[in-house]
Amino acid sequence: MPKITVSQNHKSDQNSVTSLLKSKIAAALQENSGAVKEFTGRWTDDHTMEFAFKVMGFSISGLLKSLPNQVWGEVTLPFAAMMVKGMIESRLKEEIGKILAESKT
Repeated sequence: MPKITVSQNHKSDQNSVTSLLKSKIAAALQENSGAVKEFTGRWTDDHTMEFAFKVMGFSISGLLKSLPNQVWGEVTLPFAAMMVKGMIESRLKEEIGKILAESKT
């Protein structure tokens, strides 16, 4: 299965970034409840989340980590989603960037 790996550096407090990620993920799930199905998310430690869900019939899974100076994520896509891989990668980077910009305020 193809994977997308994204990372963005930050200079904010790791706990603040993790807290912001948790709240933004919860809000995004609520906002997109019609499109995102069967979401499971589990924080395996204070700063690492494993997740899986279905969207538009595709099964997506991944890992999100809030590190001391970086947010890192890896998403596994089905082969059928390869034609939109670049769009998904761009959107992930954009959304992480928005969240990190909020952590600076």
